[in-house]
Amino acid sequence: MHVGLSLYFLIENSGHFRGYFYTMDIKFHGHACFTISDKILTIVTDPYTESTGLSLPSLTANVVTVSYESPNHNNFKAIQGDPRVFHWPGEYEVAGVHFRGIHSFHNSKDDEEQKENIIFCYIFKDLHLCHLGAQGTKLTSEQLEKVGDVDVLFVPVGKKGALDGKKTKEVIEQIEPRVIIPMMYHTEGSILELDPLNQFLSAMGSNNVESLDQFTFKKSELPENTSKIIVLNPV
Repeated sequence: MHVGLSLYFLIENSGHFRGYFYTMDIKFHGHACFTISDKILTIVTDPYTESTGLSLPSLTANVVTVSYESPNHNNFKAIQGDPRVFHWPGEYEVAGVHFRGIHSFHNSKDDEEQKENIIFCYIFKDLHLCHLGAQGTKLTSEQLEKVGDVDVLFVPVGKKGALDGKKTKEVIEQIEPRVIIPMMYHTEGSILELDPLNQFLSAMGSNNVESLDQFTFKKSELPENTSKIIVLNPV
């Protein structure tokens, strides 16, 4: 079988194959940018420009999601592989993965001008990941219903004007994920006004924290009836 046909066969039958070898890899590239891959499909979230002070590594993906229309989140043209780009609310499916974009806001309705944000959910067979983007408020009951049960939550923790510290904890308590991956906090090289990670960790008061260069896991390995914080080192 030719390589092109092999790849086509694999993608078209991805839901079947995920039932047999199903390991997820997550890498953090700084700010709100992650690579999420299950060896069949690769997603990049919120790629940034040099406006952050950070240098985006060379990344290749099948899909890019953009949660917030800002140079800090929407540099999808830098991603190789001719990916599909989702930056609006709606329901999509690529290679057996269901994508759900949920309309939300970056800031409070009390502010002079509310800025739109998109919460993205990624459903790989029975594994549910959720990237809150630049979310700035607690979720409404309608948003919570659309988000559903979450295994892995990517949550902003240090953004002034968005979620930070106490507000982040309230949103986590709403969603009750099994794993929490913090993002949008100060990292080396960043010139954005962001709080350090330790402020979020102090607010959470959790001892169940692990620092990794890459988070590789199966759903069966995730904690039950509790939440674990995974801090990913930027790569």
